[in-house]
Amino acid sequence: MSQAEPLSRDIPVQFSKDRAVLDRLVHLIPDELAKEIPQHPLFAYAKTENLQDGFIEVSARDFARAINSISWYLESNFGKPEAGSFPTIAYIGSRSWLTKLGEEDDLRYFLLAFGAVKVGYKMLFLSPRNSVAGHVNVLEKAKCDIFLVSKDIQIDHILSQRVMRRTDVVPELDYFLRDEPIAPYPYTKTFAEAREDPCLVLHTTGSTGLPKPITWKLEILSTYEAWRTIPSIDGYVPTTEVYQEATRAYSAMPLFHTSGINIGITMSLLLGITTVLGPANLLPNATFVNEMHKHAGIDASIGPPSTYEDLSQDPHALNELGKLRYVLVCGAPLSEAVGDTLSDKTRVISNFGATETACLPRLSPAREDWAYFYWHPSHSGIQLREHSEGLYELFIARKPELRSYQGIFSTFPEIQEYSMNDLYSRHPDPSKHFLYRWQSRSDDVIVLSNGEKIAPALMEAGLRGSPLVKGAMVVGHGKFEPAALVDLGNSVPDKMEDRIALVENLKTAIAEANRYAPAHGKLDRYHIIIVDPARPIQYLGQGKIQRRQTYELYKDDIDRLYQDTENLAPEMMLHHTRVDFGDRMAIMQWLEQLLADIAGIQNPNPDDGLNAAGLDSLHIIRLVREFKIQIKLADATQLKTDFVSPNLIYQHNSLKELADFFFDGHTGKKGYEIVTSNGEAGGTSVDKLERMENTLIKYVNLLPVRPMVIDPPPFKQHKTVLLTGSTGSLGSYLLHQLFQDPSVEYIFCLDRASGGAERYQKNRDKRGLTQLGSGRVEFIKADLSESKLGLDQDVYERLKRTVTHVVHSQWPVNFNWSLASFEPSIAGVVNLIQLAHESSRSAFILFLSSVAAVGGWRAHFNEHVPETPIYDLRAAAGTGYGQSKLIAECLLDRAAAVSGVRSASCRVGIIAGPVEKGELGFWSTNEYIPSIIVSSAHLGVFPRNFPSRDRVDWVPVDKLARILTEILASASSFVGSGGMLRSSTYHVVNPSASSWDKDVAPILLDTYEDGSPQEVSFDEWVGHLKASADETSKQGNIDIERNPAIRLIDFYSNSSGMTSKGQSILSLSASEAASETLRALGPVSRDWLKWWMTQWGIRKTST
Repeated sequence: MSQAEPLSRDIPVQFSKDRAVLDRLVHLIPDELAKEIPQHPLFAYAKTENLQDGFIEVSARDFARAINSISWYLESNFGKPEAGSFPTIAYIGSRSWLTKLGEEDDLRYFLLAFGAVKVGYKMLFLSPRNSVAGHVNVLEKAKCDIFLVSKDIQIDHILSQRVMRRTDVVPELDYFLRDEPIAPYPYTKTFAEAREDPCLVLHTTGSTGLPKPITWKLEILSTYEAWRTIPSIDGYVPTTEVYQEATRAYSAMPLFHTSGINIGITMSLLLGITTVLGPANLLPNATFVNEMHKHAGIDASIGPPSTYEDLSQDPHALNELGKLRYVLVCGAPLSEAVGDTLSDKTRVISNFGATETACLPRLSPAREDWAYFYWHPSHSGIQLREHSEGLYELFIARKPELRSYQGIFSTFPEIQEYSMNDLYSRHPDPSKHFLYRWQSRSDDVIVLSNGEKIAPALMEAGLRGSPLVKGAMVVGHGKFEPAALVDLGNSVPDKMEDRIALVENLKTAIAEANRYAPAHGKLDRYHIIIVDPARPIQYLGQGKIQRRQTYELYKDDIDRLYQDTENLAPEMMLHHTRVDFGDRMAIMQWLEQLLADIAGIQNPNPDDGLNAAGLDSLHIIRLVREFKIQIKLADATQLKTDFVSPNLIYQHNSLKELADFFFDGHTGKKGYEIVTSNGEAGGTSVDKLERMENTLIKYVNLLPVRPMVIDPPPFKQHKTVLLTGSTGSLGSYLLHQLFQDPSVEYIFCLDRASGGAERYQKNRDKRGLTQLGSGRVEFIKADLSESKLGLDQDVYERLKRTVTHVVHSQWPVNFNWSLASFEPSIAGVVNLIQLAHESSRSAFILFLSSVAAVGGWRAHFNEHVPETPIYDLRAAAGTGYGQSKLIAECLLDRAAAVSGVRSASCRVGIIAGPVEKGELGFWSTNEYIPSIIVSSAHLGVFPRNFPSRDRVDWVPVDKLARILTEILASASSFVGSGGMLRSSTYHVVNPSASSWDKDVAPILLDTYEDGSPQEVSFDEWVGHLKASADETSKQGNIDIERNPAIRLIDFYSNSSGMTSKGQSILSLSASEAASETLRALGPVSRDWLKWWMTQWGIRKTST
């Protein structure tokens, strides 16, 4: 079933949902239950350390009597406080202070909490894990001068730093539970009179500093009962109804903590579940918890994830878990692998709360969605706002009508909204878009030097899923790739080979952690630091690590790890057999093993492109590192390590080409130098033109064939458009323009990933785009490189029947990739041609090509680039990107003649930021021109010239979308005069070109917020950028937002010192005839530049 529907069981009427009300004082519920069902067991605790000795049950009458007893005790010893003063009493409960890691199972926490309220006090529950400074900070801020302890607790070290007016040892639990008549302690206030009375002081964990006290009022306790009143939605019920399937639940959660209080109130007082506690002097590790499962007669278990991660490794323990109704996991995320294992045995429920908020109303997801939360849409005020790509930050917006459900505004009555600083990801199934999974604290997010953001919590949970791992902490802020501190909880081998073997055993855990990492932020075995038992890391409980203190403790180790990796220390190698570079087969086998270990690429075809097989830039960095280490170890002097760089892999992008490079280099053959990313330097082992020709022939032979069409079909007044790449920047503006076109009846958006509608929606207000409505747009996940576009047959048939126009915008932009890496995109063009060929309505294709397709024209020809198909493959730029675009143009032109498919290619130049909505929208600083301008503000220097790119013919993205739709209308309506059908060609660059050094640079320099940077040559600017990269890398504090050009340092370095004949000039007559917007565009203006600089945050306000 897609919805959660709990089984039913008989429950006492006192605990039925119908009895739940919004205005009940929780601390008076025990008295009510004692009168109505006095023998009902609310709690139970172990008689001895031997669980087989049985348990003592605490009935409703026992519990109420004990609360009243403790109220009389407090008044007798400390007096009746002045009305409205609510003095604070601190308490640390029973369990050996020396362990510090135990979870207090001392029932006196509840007795004191409720008993103190009756008298007029409020309790302060201190975590025994606090440092002395932490204790003192909380005591002082809470203005506490009375300290109660259990008899086995020593607090002299605290008292030496903070003088208390009174300290006392609380009588043992047996004293308060004694079977003697106790007069009820009088309490006469109503809910309305008491709701804002302070009742309890808890404190934050102190993970980012000293712990801080949080004072609860009585009304926040009532949010637990309010939770029970929220309505079900489409079969999804309040989680409390699933809780109530159990009758007896063991809890390992600390009673001084929000989670422990939540369990006691919700489970015992509101739902009638007997909460079972373990012996107060035993640490609830996995062995002990399993014993509780076997001997405590429970049907539910509640605890931190570390407990269940350990239990999941034991088949016998899993069998015991399978006897339970559910497992409730509190305090931190459970690794997906462990959660799925447990979910096969029993229901897994993920719990969530915070000291500041207490309960947050939610519904229970289906069993298979155990890791997700369903925040109630109408009874919580919760909003998930986009934080970054794929992550949403949880906010609570104040709504007066939801006062009973919104505890946060009882804690902070002066605020109107509250951020939990928690980040979530949305369920990948669009039909479950209302489910969200916790990912990380927003302040824990790690920003790598490449701009990738890592939410570390789930990666850490993945590492903890190994039975070898006690705890883990991912680090790497400002570095190119992450590292992890791993606590094995025992001794660490001294010998390097033993350590390497140990890390080898963590391969599965590392792979599990990488399931939650972005593509360019994955962890590898080079970057594991094993925690030294002599320097134990600090835990906050529930498996959480005290991040700041732990980082400081291991900062030198972390820095040393990155330095050893960069310096190619041999011990950082993956320790494959030393390579004989004189043996081609040995090289091939070594490369295959490396690709499997580093990139997970198994058995690659020796001739296929590696990028297409899944190789990304982080894999390439790691491969290059391994190449250099092997060359050093082999003393292969014939191989030039200077040539071993990422460009080696980009330009030799198949297994065979890499093997040839190393073999030819070692044996002294010529021609193994590599081509730089701009195509200007060096030769290559395989002739570029031959490779392009072979690729073109390969795909021409795949084109569908039908008799030549002399007269094209008439123009279609009403269009059904298939748009690819709608989730990109240009794609979203194209969708906006197409939707506003009255001649467009319907739009299919084919994208590589799902969630296209959500991505458009989130960008709509930022970019000033139109609201999609009227059911005219359909988003479909597709793989253009696959037959039938990777679609189901019925979907593909719909496209064949209905599509009249295809706008093909989807293409990876990577100037490092070789031609082979773009073959999936080239195959996509052939498959779109096949669709148009089979189309019932003779679909027209508009292909968004690039000026890079003719980027090499000026080197071979003197005239302007014509607006015609070009088959001289020398015209392409030296990069695989430009080569692939030119090949795609040729394929479309051949398809016109061979397949009868009509098309046009638009060679698009530099796409600038939007300008039509003023400051709305954003020109991404990931692109090389914004990176230069923004980094110049950081570096304090600005390049007065830009080799080969001085001609500023940029087109704003919003105007470009309008230009393209105008060309689409013109080109698809054109009817030729007979003869062979050809593909049309257009150039989309600004016809009113200006100059970087004469026109643009002076405006930019006059507009910078903090004064004009110093003008320098481009080569000098690149030198400053390199120096900045070196310095920040050493310090580990790269600020990618202020210095984005660091990401493109290789690209700029290759442009530095480059000589060129200048940019190719493109003919524009047909393009201007087809587009009124292009004709009227005008040069890049001062207003445009000011808007872009405002978007980047570097414009001074007076301009």
